[in-house]
Amino acid sequence: MQCLAKAGLNLPAGPVQFSIAAQKHALGNHPDAFHVCEPFLAETVASPTYVGQGPEHKNKGFELVLSVKQKSLLVLVAIHLKPMKDGTYIVKSAYPINSGTLERRLRKGFLVKV
Repeated sequence: MQCLAKAGLNLPAGPVQFSIAAQKHALGNHPDAFHVCEPFLAETVASPTYVGQGPEHKNKGFELVLSVKQKSLLVLVAIHLKPMKDGTYIVKSAYPINSGTLERRLRKGFLVKV
């Protein structure tokens, strides 16, 4: 969670959980893309390349993005801002983004490089 401080988010460290319901949500909204991202989810959470908050989710959640260069893939994992009572953070969704989206979010300050 130290990497989140670069985005102005000072949150306590805690485990991250991707519930079955959230996986179904991601699979339902991004069926083909979810399977492409799935092998990189743990790495995205543990060692993101970019962190921040999307404008539509300010004060609700944060985003972790991993650049997977060998696959030309940008994996975004969206996480609830407030952890559960036991300190666990909940993944809301996971999907790929394109380089244009990444560049726009970097330019507008919604994401920062870790």
